[in-house]
Amino acid sequence: MAITSKDIAKLAGVSRSAVSAVLNGHYNKVSLEKREKILAIAQDLRYRPNPAALILAKKKTKRIGIITSPFMSAIYSDLTSKIAFLLRERGYSSSLVTPLSAKQELEAVMDFESFGADGIIIAYALNDVRKLNTKIPVVSMSPYPGQYELRVDLKYAFELAVTHFRRHGHRKIGFVCPNLSVVPLQWEGYLAAIGASGAYKLEVTENPKFSRELDTMIQKEGIRAWCVTNDLLAARLMRHLLAAGYRVPEDAALIGFDGSAFVEVTPSPLTTVVFPAARIAERSIGLLFEKIESGETAFRPEPELVKPELFIGESCGCRAGKPYRISWDRQILTLDDGIGEK
Repeated sequence: MAITSKDIAKLAGVSRSAVSAVLNGHYNKVSLEKREKILAIAQDLRYRPNPAALILAKKKTKRIGIITSPFMSAIYSDLTSKIAFLLRERGYSSSLVTPLSAKQELEAVMDFESFGADGIIIAYALNDVRKLNTKIPVVSMSPYPGQYELRVDLKYAFELAVTHFRRHGHRKIGFVCPNLSVVPLQWEGYLAAIGASGAYKLEVTENPKFSRELDTMIQKEGIRAWCVTNDLLAARLMRHLLAAGYRVPEDAALIGFDGSAFVEVTPSPLTTVVFPAARIAERSIGLLFEKIESGETAFRPEPELVKPELFIGESCGCRAGKPYRISWDRQILTLDDGIGEK
């Protein structure tokens, strides 16, 4: 049976209003002796506020819902863990849901509303977030065009990669992706940076001619630099190139995207554009709290974009400034915390 403020008041020998004042942080209204007694009893009995009662009283529950996809890369795991950590620093708890379908996602949103979440952060959406019509504030980072209020600047990410290759003297730069339909913003950024020099696209998914097309582009077209849309694909491409007798970066230079922790241990340490999870997590919470304080539940059509940074490995043609030394202080998912350490 759930413990109520009435039970605590009875055990402490005080009024319910005194218990309410202490549990809501209004310590100046209750003597130190009574305050300590109330808090001790609440802790011993593992008291938790009733969300339904808080909703009826129009009080904050200090709970935030987080929704993301179970099929995303490690950068989203890193992002959601950073969001949860920052919420805890603010005194808020969080609940993470990973729906497998659009229907489950809608059910999760309704559950968060029903159980009294103060707001929801959607890291990856299966539904059109503009049509959710929620009763509580939501911040969307859905990757689909027009459906995000906050996200990494993907166009800038690939402009950054192309610009870096230009500094190495590359004039012909290729673009490798699983399928072009899932990376439209990355492609736009690549095209904007390439300009009139010519675009070279190579798709991997369901492409039985991939090896032949790659050889043709390297040997006949003279393409010796490649922007790759994620680090795992870049690592697999590197292995493919090495197995085919190509040298990385001499014959084929590579830059990935994500900032996965494993890039430091690929055969040629992978240069990558790092997904800025910490800054996005911090701003997503800031944006959500702005909405909570103002009571705003509407979708903001003008998105905020967070610019990523480049982590320099050796696959782009750069050389390490110092010999690699093995070290270990903690397990990390991405390089987001390690920008500039090399």
